[in-house]
Amino acid sequence: MRLTLISLSTPTFNNIRSASALPYHLILATKHSLEAQIDIYSYNINSLDIETIKQIENELDVKIYLLEKPKWISWIMTLHTMFLRVLLKYPLYNYCKLPQQCINAIRASNPNIIWIYGEELAGLAKHFQGSNCIVTMPDCESLYYYRMLRQPWATIKLQQIMKYSFAYWQYKSMERHFCKNDITYHFVGKADAKFFKMMNPQAKTLFLRHPLYAYKNKKIKFHQPRIKLLFTGRYDFYCQHGSDDLLSSLERSNTSLFPYYEITFLGKGWEKWNDRLVNAGYLSQHIPFAPDYIAELQKHDIQLNAIDVGTGTKGKVLDGIANGLLIIGTPYAMENIAVENNKSCVIYKNTTQLISVLKEIPHERTKYEAIAIEGRKCVLTEHNREKISKELFGFFS
Repeated sequence: MRLTLISLSTPTFNNIRSASALPYHLILATKHSLEAQIDIYSYNINSLDIETIKQIENELDVKIYLLEKPKWISWIMTLHTMFLRVLLKYPLYNYCKLPQQCINAIRASNPNIIWIYGEELAGLAKHFQGSNCIVTMPDCESLYYYRMLRQPWATIKLQQIMKYSFAYWQYKSMERHFCKNDITYHFVGKADAKFFKMMNPQAKTLFLRHPLYAYKNKKIKFHQPRIKLLFTGRYDFYCQHGSDDLLSSLERSNTSLFPYYEITFLGKGWEKWNDRLVNAGYLSQHIPFAPDYIAELQKHDIQLNAIDVGTGTKGKVLDGIANGLLIIGTPYAMENIAVENNKSCVIYKNTTQLISVLKEIPHERTKYEAIAIEGRKCVLTEHNREKISKELFGFFS
């Protein structure tokens, strides 16, 4: 089997300066399960140096060809004039072109599949009519901005409304422009695939679970005397509103909870909340960066995820479940992960419900350890990257 990937970013194991490591891990799985020969054409927007690119070529046993971005895009980025995007009909990277010599080389190599990664590049499929072409979106960006416009806290200011409305219009316009009925559009979000299909009825969409990246075996047994709670990822726009509500509730419930829990923030931006919880009487620490993320993850028992906006699959949630933590989170945090509330995870709808669960866990350890065990079992089965690779590419091999 021969496969050609066209991508904005050069694939890396741990998504260095890019949105996702999904291409790297699906390539790894495809090399093992389908014995594929793979060429990669990358715009390298994650700015990897030549030495790192050579290392990735050796790790994946692939050949990487670098593509140039339009010079005007580089100028916009260098001069910090991103506001000029308001002059564009489509999102910025939609204007990346594929040189004719590369088109000819790809056609001449006669790949079984042409795989395009990233919604902004989906229009490049027009150069390969008659070929088996898959576009991994992997999320539907227009759905993201549609959801943002429905959030009361995200639309308080006129500037926010204008920003999200314009981005929604840009992505929806682009999706309608590039969508063809002979291309498979692959999503890691069920709602993403459904929304894209609703907007583009002629589209052939495919929802597959997000592949799992890395995990290690761990005996699931909550720590004594204090259970170890973990917040992961950057304290940013995706989780800030929900995290503030959650942590304010923890702060107010300190007398009933601090004897039972020890808290860790793993990621940047949590300094303020770590200090507030320490002042409230909790044992709490902040780790901005862990060299071995999985090892640090597995030092804990429960991961809290207060994500209240987004699309697709949340990688940090998937990592937590696979590595033996009990995951407690919002419906958006658990979206598209093969787990079920109160059987393989815990989903909360408001902070009152969450605090009630946290009060119960120290007295029902066995029950919640069993939920964590079932969650890991489900994820290791349904998010297996070899399984997903075969489902995505196997039909054309």
